[in-house]
Amino acid sequence: MDEVSSLTVRLLGGPPARSDAGEIALGPAQRQAVFAVLALHAGQFVSRKELIDAVWGERPPDSATGIVYTYISALRRALEPVGGPLVASRAGYRLDLPKQQVDVHVFEAELERARAHRLAGAHQRELDSLRSALGQWRGSALDGIPGPFAETQRARLDELRMSALERQAEVALHLGGYRELVDELTVLVERHPLREGLHRMLVTALFRAGRQAEALAAFDRARETIIEQSGLEPGPELLALRQRVLDDDPSLHHRDQPERHRPPGRPSVFVSREFELARLRRHLSALLNEGRGGTVWLDGEAGSGKSTLLAEALASARSHTRWVTADELTSAVPLNLIADSLGGEALDDLDKTVTDLCEDGPRVLVFEDLHWADEESLLAWQRLHRFTARLPLLLIGSARPLPRHRLLDVLRSGLDGEIVSLPPFDAPAVAALAEETLARDPGRDYLEFAADYTAGNVGYLCELFAEFADGREATTAPHSRIASIVEAHLATLSLACKRTLNSAALLGSSFTVAELAGVTGREPAALIEAVEEALAARVLESEGERLRFRVPLVASVFAANTPPAIRAVLHQEIATTMADSGAPADRVAEQLLQAGDELTAPWIPRWVLDNVRALPAGPAVELLHLLSRQRNLTEEQHQDLAGELAALLLPATDLAPAQPWCTPLHALARVRNRTAPGTS
Repeated sequence: MDEVSSLTVRLLGGPPARSDAGEIALGPAQRQAVFAVLALHAGQFVSRKELIDAVWGERPPDSATGIVYTYISALRRALEPVGGPLVASRAGYRLDLPKQQVDVHVFEAELERARAHRLAGAHQRELDSLRSALGQWRGSALDGIPGPFAETQRARLDELRMSALERQAEVALHLGGYRELVDELTVLVERHPLREGLHRMLVTALFRAGRQAEALAAFDRARETIIEQSGLEPGPELLALRQRVLDDDPSLHHRDQPERHRPPGRPSVFVSREFELARLRRHLSALLNEGRGGTVWLDGEAGSGKSTLLAEALASARSHTRWVTADELTSAVPLNLIADSLGGEALDDLDKTVTDLCEDGPRVLVFEDLHWADEESLLAWQRLHRFTARLPLLLIGSARPLPRHRLLDVLRSGLDGEIVSLPPFDAPAVAALAEETLARDPGRDYLEFAADYTAGNVGYLCELFAEFADGREATTAPHSRIASIVEAHLATLSLACKRTLNSAALLGSSFTVAELAGVTGREPAALIEAVEEALAARVLESEGERLRFRVPLVASVFAANTPPAIRAVLHQEIATTMADSGAPADRVAEQLLQAGDELTAPWIPRWVLDNVRALPAGPAVELLHLLSRQRNLTEEQHQDLAGELAALLLPATDLAPAQPWCTPLHALARVRNRTAPGTS
């Protein structure tokens, strides 16, 4: 059978049929159901009766035979531009197409290869085949295709996908990829809360990554969710896992190279960092080809993609690389991080230990999240940096901006190596990331929203795209998952700084220290240290005397820490203070809009009427609509507000009041009727 090179069938998400010219329109859903049956039996004849059973089941319409004939004729016409692969005979109909051009068949073939590799004990090859299989999915199986055949296949394929996801995580866990698995498994257990295998692997991955407390918390969430949704206790394997974690069961640990030394696998998605990648690879090439050492400092905020960049850059040098990550626990034990990186070797003669390490060949030592490192480890890291001048040693450190860790600034400023900074993603990079991670185009408006809301932070973008893939609408109210990620990223901030930022988040798009003092009741001088900390950590940025959150999402998370009812009262109080002090009308209006339906202060209607013409049209209309719903206004106030709203909404056309009896309320009613959905 000759290959029909321009036809691709996608039944695992995306348009069902595509050619080099784009999507092929197959018509109504039942016609697509006929096409899906033929595609899943590519190269085989399917009888007319089988097609009828597949589309309608046991109760087909009397005209089913004629309808199938009509569908086949329409499909043949649609497929003519790609070689007319739909053929007919007495035996039925056949889609004359190689199976490698149907994503379901590719998915199943890769699963078969994975099984073969599993039997042969080739776990890395098994993992590669599983990833290739799962890469065929771009959405839901047979999405929107009706009929009993599609329902059966949908359930079968979904179960195969879940089994492949579980096995992929299991193999990656076996190979030591704990760190990158944690985020992936966290998302999977939220989407599939009754899959106990996923819960077991998440608990194990957290435990092996040295995060015992989080592993126990993950178990507690799993048990609570399973009981709530199924009414049953989890199975014995999951229940026993909690005690094994508490007992620090040796069998739970990875038996090969310790996780802190094992480089992560190559990222499945990598976009936009070509310039930074080239800089790292130059150092790696000099090390491996010339034996020339060096030092690289990777600088970027939490979620900027430092780990992903390193994993991509060092993918070809895994056997030469030792990789350690600092955290809150490592900072409690002096030199713990350095000892881990050197395999527990003696540190009293660091020169000899590192020299012996490099005798076997070039070495790459990666130290991630040095903002958590203790000072003794940082001083030792500085000594390691000096060894790179005479040893085949590439030293790589990464850290978030952390103002209270002055030694980090000293290391950065005194470095004679290279500092690689990771800027936020720009618009083309955001679009490229969406193209790589989403099964469907989210549209320009959504991409602009995502870029602005996250300020180009890669980690936040990935989470937003995951929410989009789950069908969640774009909203500035952060969901629990993304809020927890933001809070984890801000864990290094002091408590005083976080409390200050909670108040700052209520002040709108920008604010001054004086306004912040008015909200918190603290003297401006007392706020300076917290503000400076937030500026140095790049949570805030300055615009002259005004301050603002650099990432709107972060502001939303801090604002959400205040309960909604209290938040509404505070916004109204802030608006009162601003209005009394003569603040610009747009800033007062911003606070009133944030207060929502709780605009109870008696001064507000008069202020709005006096200042509405000074506001931009959008906020002015929104504020007038908001006030018009208040029940504590007089009839005169309602009429005055409606008149202003009518003046803003009514064009100078036939809707303008033409009769003396046509009050603003009449005009407003006409506007509302004119602009109501479904009217013209």
